[in-house]
Amino acid sequence: MSNKQIAAFELDREVLLKALQRVQSIVDRKNTIPILSHLLIEAQDDQIVFSATDLEVGIRCIYPGKITQAGKVAVPAKSLYEIVKELAVNSIVRLKVFENFWIELTSGKSLFKLVGQDSDEFPQLPQIQKEKSFSVPSAKIIQMIDHTIFAVSNDQTRYDLSGVFLEQIKSKGKVYLRMVATDGHRLSMMDQEIEGIKEAYVDHGVILPRKGLFELKRVLTDDATLYCCFMENNIVFWNGQKQTTLFMRLLDGDFPDYTPVIPKNNDRKIILSRDQLLTSLKRISVLSAEHSRSVRFQFEKGKLRLSSSNPKLGEALEDIDIDYVGDTLEIGFNAGYFMDVLNAMSDQENVVLELTDVLSPSLIKGKEFDGALNIVMPMQLGSEATY
Repeated sequence: MSNKQIAAFELDREVLLKALQRVQSIVDRKNTIPILSHLLIEAQDDQIVFSATDLEVGIRCIYPGKITQAGKVAVPAKSLYEIVKELAVNSIVRLKVFENFWIELTSGKSLFKLVGQDSDEFPQLPQIQKEKSFSVPSAKIIQMIDHTIFAVSNDQTRYDLSGVFLEQIKSKGKVYLRMVATDGHRLSMMDQEIEGIKEAYVDHGVILPRKGLFELKRVLTDDATLYCCFMENNIVFWNGQKQTTLFMRLLDGDFPDYTPVIPKNNDRKIILSRDQLLTSLKRISVLSAEHSRSVRFQFEKGKLRLSSSNPKLGEALEDIDIDYVGDTLEIGFNAGYFMDVLNAMSDQENVVLELTDVLSPSLIKGKEFDGALNIVMPMQLGSEATY
């Protein structure tokens, strides 16, 4: 067994712990491909680069460190994280890598030896193409994700609906990014104007993986501005200092044409308090049918009556004051779908419901329109309608 040293470096325990926390949720724990349960550590030029991927989402983080001997190795991510988490606060962590890919970690009087793997086995993450990049305010990206991601389908057979659709649209001389998600029972969409983006950047719609969007919110939204570029079948986001870069492999498949689903002529418009509707639905849905979560909405002049019943549990009823002068209308909706929408509209005091009849989709948007709209299909004969 060779003991030749091929890399040596050290860094603060807090820096190492932060890096490991950032990559943990991306590391593939299923071990279908053993190397994906590892993270790649590269030490060079007073910088230590940590990379992880599950082949759908990848991350690269750069942190300062003291490099005695430049080199790289693939390290078991979970084991290293569990060790570093228990080390003394404010300690120095020293790592040595040997020719047989064993890693020796020392901190204070503690010594650990880990079995690593050849860094050449680790999948290569793409390099950023700066010339194709554009900037976007992180607050706008967060808002778009929050307004759409809850509507992504969980149906494994609908691969085309298992992510969020991103496209570029042009209206009245302005360029917008649009995110859309649907599971066939509801649809959520949001547009945001992006200054400085060129039409060529997003020449056709793409489907972003749900996991990648969750990671984008988690690791990259500390900065006010994000940078983005498309590269073949990937989309890449990074912060201004490029200390953290997130890669997403675009999902295959064609997102269905959603535009015919958006109602254009709903003749009933109801204005009501977002908070009041949300809290009432939370109470009423406690006694709704467990599978369908069905709640009946009965609209009358100036009043909305919410009711639910479950043969095993009982019944519930609650009235809400609303701004409505039309005739009586009763519709059943999945309470969970409505609450998801209302939770995403936390910046709105009042919401507008636009309805036609008991069979047509309802449209939900903020009274102060912010580029977002949501569609929920009614429940028909005890089942959820689809479009």
